[in-house]
Amino acid sequence: MIRQLVALLRASEVGYWTTKARIQFYLRGASWPRGLTVKGPLGLSCQGKLEIGADVSIVSLSKFNRTGVNHPTQIVVGAGAYLSIGAGSGFSGGSVYCMERIEIGRNVLVGINCRIWDSDFHPLEAVDRSSGKPANTAPVTIEDNVWLGADVIVLKGVRIGARSVVAARSVVTKDVPADSIAAGTPAKPIKSLLSKG
Repeated sequence: MIRQLVALLRASEVGYWTTKARIQFYLRGASWPRGLTVKGPLGLSCQGKLEIGADVSIVSLSKFNRTGVNHPTQIVVGAGAYLSIGAGSGFSGGSVYCMERIEIGRNVLVGINCRIWDSDFHPLEAVDRSSGKPANTAPVTIEDNVWLGADVIVLKGVRIGARSVVAARSVVTKDVPADSIAAGTPAKPIKSLLSKG
């Protein structure tokens, strides 16, 4: 009886957060994707084009993912930018900040507190920052079935190949080939997933 009550309360809480997210999508002119589940608060800013495939899951509270979610998931799509998230992908307390183009494939696992950015946010040179010059941007592509471990940072201009795994706390500054494990700061391929052993 207690388990059934807890399950009912949890389902109603997920319904609450999903409804709240649905309102955000509507107010920002974004289409609501089929089967999107939102567990916790979602930060959404959408001035560009946002496309999300079916059955995506967004977790923003540690009660739904006890591995250490420490902030609500944030999705930002700047003016004129394009963000796509493939069907079956999942996020836990991460941040996707798109000022040009980010494409996330199908069944991508974005571990707790990951950041995916296609912008430097600010120019490197002080004079450029002072003059209001825009930051550099470059597209990011994360292919199908990639797994980003906890606290991974993906920086502008990279492609992560299909079925690859990026180890926790890595910083991806260059392309990662398909079917590989990458780790470190900066992340480098350390093993092929096609080889035995």
